[in-house]
Amino acid sequence: MQQTLDLPEYELSLSVVEDTTVLFQQPERAATSLVFDPARHVFEDSFAVLGHDAQGRLMHTQAVGYCDPETSLRRYIRSSFLDFRPADYPLHALSCTMNLPDEFAFMRGSFAYQGELWMCPGRGGRQGLGLARKLTNFAMMHALQRWDYDMIWAVVEEKKLRAKFPQRSGYLHHNGPAFQWKAGAQSLDEHVVWSLAEEVPNYSNDIRCEGMGSVNTASLPSESSGTVMRL
Repeated sequence: MQQTLDLPEYELSLSVVEDTTVLFQQPERAATSLVFDPARHVFEDSFAVLGHDAQGRLMHTQAVGYCDPETSLRRYIRSSFLDFRPADYPLHALSCTMNLPDEFAFMRGSFAYQGELWMCPGRGGRQGLGLARKLTNFAMMHALQRWDYDMIWAVVEEKKLRAKFPQRSGYLHHNGPAFQWKAGAQSLDEHVVWSLAEEVPNYSNDIRCEGMGSVNTASLPSESSGTVMRL
């Protein structure tokens, strides 16, 4: 299943697909987390976005999952944090220190989780045109229209916060390091970013979903913005 997306400024074919298994079938990149593996049943519903150029090369991936747990978001994350671990951190050697935002203790209702956001090095996105930012925001808006979630969150490294990428994509809040992962000699500090549904701005109004059907193309940017979110 895919939807028609009109990208007037970019030559990029986008497919919105229901089965997030496709994230684990892309030889151009490795999924960085198992959270979108349907076999793990982390989410009640989810979708993936794949972007290809005119030659069929993979240029972009991301995914969003939805859940409406009957508990606070903090309690939900604490009970399922292993699903969000980095894929290359083995369980037998894993330790994690969590410092989740205080606000998560009081947040109840439905949430969306966004991750696996990747732009192909070399031709993935022209930063001056803000393609990575717009694609991130597009998925936030598409998920909001699809599920009417109460809030959306993601995990990012500190360098992306310093570059203000999450803020420019539509995430208005962040905290200090929320996850400190360790496995042998490996270590990784990650931050949580989030927005309430009513706070999500529409920065992607030139990326319009017009219903079911084929995928349109426009003019593909020529520079890379690299990997922008781990999960």
